Amino acid sequence: MFKQLLIGSLVLFSGAANASPTVMALFNAIKATGTEVSVDHPSVCSNAQIMGMYQYRPRVIDQLTICVANHKGDNAELRDTVLHEAVHVAQTCKGGNLYTPVSIARSTSSQEIAFLSQHYSQSQLPEELEARVIAREQDEVFVTNLIKQYCK
Repeated sequence: MFKQLLIGSLVLFSGAANASPTVMALFNAIKATGTEVSVDHPSVCSNAQIMGMYQYRPRVIDQLTICVANHKGDNAELRDTVLHEAVHVAQTCKGGNLYTPVSIARSTSSQEIAFLSQHYSQSQLPEELEARVIAREQDEVFVTNLIKQYCK
């Protein structure tokens, strides 16, 4: 599965025949945490509205799933999803938010907060906002470094 995600990410990040070194580094960092990486896993991706999911419960599940098919060829959205879910890996390693919620809130609109408030519980909202902001404003090198920093 890991190799399939790497192959699928070729179009996503580089559009080339080989994954870029920065993409490889991101997936290697995720894999090094012990996280299982899957693509289009039916238990997650059968809902066409789910683009990706990171699930973690100690000794039960540590899985990052990317629903490539649900992106319907939108490579920009697919890239955003990969980065977003990878941020959740770093958050799990740290045990919560990577930055202060106030600093993340500065990069979000009231509409975005309202939208996410409808889809996530209050306890999940800070981490979801943070993952959205980082995925939108940073790249795979930055996210790889977050994983390496917090998942030692």
